[in-house]
Amino acid sequence: MVAETPVTVVKVGGSLLEGRGDLRRVAAAIGERCLDGGSLLVIASALKGVTDLLDQAATQARDRRLHNGHLGETLERLRRRHVEMAADVADDGSALIRVQGGLDEVEALVDAIGAAGELSDATYARLLSYGERLSAILLAAAIQAAGHAARPVAAEEAGLRAEGSPRAGSCDLQASAPGFRRLRRDLRDRVLVLTGFYGVGGDGGVVLFGRGGSDDTACAVAAGLDAGRLELWKDVPGLMSADPREVRGARVIHEVSFDEVAQLGAYGARVVHHGCLEPLRGRATQVFLSAVPGGGPASGTRLVERLQRGAARVVALASRRGGDGSPALVGVVGDGVADHPEIRSRVLACLLAAGARGDLAARPSGRSGLSCTVHPDDLVPVLSGLHDNFFASPERSQP
Repeated sequence: MVAETPVTVVKVGGSLLEGRGDLRRVAAAIGERCLDGGSLLVIASALKGVTDLLDQAATQARDRRLHNGHLGETLERLRRRHVEMAADVADDGSALIRVQGGLDEVEALVDAIGAAGELSDATYARLLSYGERLSAILLAAAIQAAGHAARPVAAEEAGLRAEGSPRAGSCDLQASAPGFRRLRRDLRDRVLVLTGFYGVGGDGGVVLFGRGGSDDTACAVAAGLDAGRLELWKDVPGLMSADPREVRGARVIHEVSFDEVAQLGAYGARVVHHGCLEPLRGRATQVFLSAVPGGGPASGTRLVERLQRGAARVVALASRRGGDGSPALVGVVGDGVADHPEIRSRVLACLLAAGARGDLAARPSGRSGLSCTVHPDDLVPVLSGLHDNFFASPERSQP
C-alpha cells in the first residue's frame, strides 16, 4: 500500500491582502511552500475590508431610501478593488473575467434585496460569501502567475458541509468526509485555493462561520484531510505576550496550548477565531501561527493541544475595552494559573501598584485564566505593570 502524500494547509488572513502587491508577496511565499514537497491547500479570506463593504451594501440596499445613492459608491469601491487586483495578476485574463462575473452576481443580489426591501439571513449569508469567492480566484491566479499550477475551489464544489443558522454555523466534519476525499485526490497535481468563512447547509444555502471564520475553515479542513501541518498566516509575527498596541515590549510566545488560545480569545484577543482549534484535538497535525514567511529566520507560535511545563506560569495577557466608558476586562492566561495562589497574589499587587480602579478581584476561568475589570483609563498602566512583572526578561522564571 502506497503512503498518501503529506498535506499542508495554509490559511491566508484577509489583513495580508490589502494592496496590489500583496497578492504577489503571498503567492511567492506559497510558491516556496510548494518546493517543500507534499500537497498544499490554501484557505483564502476576503481582501481586507471587503466583508465590511458587503455588509454595508446589504444594509444600504435594504434601506435604500435612507442612503441617497451611497449604495452605488459602495458597489463601485468593491468592483474597483477587485478589478484592479485582477488586472495586476499576469495571467491570461481569465481571472478578470471570473472576478467580473462574481461582482455581477453581487450586484444582482443587492438589486434583489433592494426590490424586496428586506434582507433574509440566507441572502445576507450568500452575499457575504462573495468576499472569499473573489479572493480565492485572485489568489489562485497569483499562484499560477508565480509558476505553480493552482485552481480556486468554492465550498460548494469542495463539498464543505455546515450546520447551524445561515449567520452563525460550523463545519460538519462527518457530512464533509466525501468532499475531503475528493480534495485529497485533486491536490495531487496542483495547489487548491479554497474559500474560507462559510460552508453549505443541508438546504444548499450558505452558512457563515462568523467573523474570523476562515480560521474555522482551515482547522476543519486540516482535520478532515489529516493534514500533517497547518499554518495560519496573519499580519502579526505570532501570538504575543500582550497586545503590542497597548504594551511596549510585547513579544512573540513561541509555544501555547489550545486551552490557552481559547482563553485568550474569551478575554478579548482576536488573533485566532475563538473555538476554531477544537476539530484538531486528538490529531497529529502540527499547528503554527506566523506572519507571511520569507526573508528572515523562521518565527511564529506553535499551537499544541497539551503542554507539559512542570509548573504554572503566565504565558500571555489579554484585554477587551468596554464601550461607552464601561469597565475594561483584563485577562491573565496560562495553564494552571487559576489555581495558583502566588500568581493571583502577584496580579493583585500589580493592580494596586498601578492605582487601578474597579472590581480588582481576580476571578478564575477554567484552569487557564484569571480576570478582573478596571476603569478604562487604567487599562494601559495595569497591562504594562503586569507585563513588567511576568515578562521582565525572556529567561525570567515564574512559579
